[in-house]
Amino acid sequence: MIGIVQSAWLVGLVVPIDHVSSTIGKTAQTGTPWILVTAIAISVIVALVSLIMIITAICTPRKADQLRFKSSNGRLTISKSAIEKILQNRIMEQGNVNDVKVKLRLRTKNRVARVTVTAVDKLNQDLVQLGEEIQTIVTKQVQQLMDVEVKKVRVKVTPFETSNRRQKASRPRVV
Repeated sequence: MIGIVQSAWLVGLVVPIDHVSSTIGKTAQTGTPWILVTAIAISVIVALVSLIMIITAICTPRKADQLRFKSSNGRLTISKSAIEKILQNRIMEQGNVNDVKVKLRLRTKNRVARVTVTAVDKLNQDLVQLGEEIQTIVTKQVQQLMDVEVKKVRVKVTPFETSNRRQKASRPRVV
């Protein structure tokens, strides 16, 4: 919005417009053609960029850090980080993997979730099958916890040998 006002002000400084020029005040208006063309070109560019930015701000889908549920019993708010932590723990319990990182993206308008999971296989299992198991775990858990459609689950499982942060299988150390 500031860009549009600024471009109108710039044109009002250079181009003698009755209502605009009297409002802006005594300015140095010129009749030199190259200054006139340059001012108009700069004003048009600034106005177009401002309009594009306004349209982009209005039309982009909203992302959410919290998901709110409203019912006759009241309101419930669940944070994105809590869901990520629950998913991370469930994957570590059922998937036999280490170093699990979960990134959840929520869209508020159409209530859709996208999940990205990275993990390290600790038992040298079939990575494709393990990835499919993790996908089903994530889909079921998100559906159960939030009653939200899972649009996409992206899973990246790396073998234990090629992991740069190698961790042994999580067994308690007895001293």
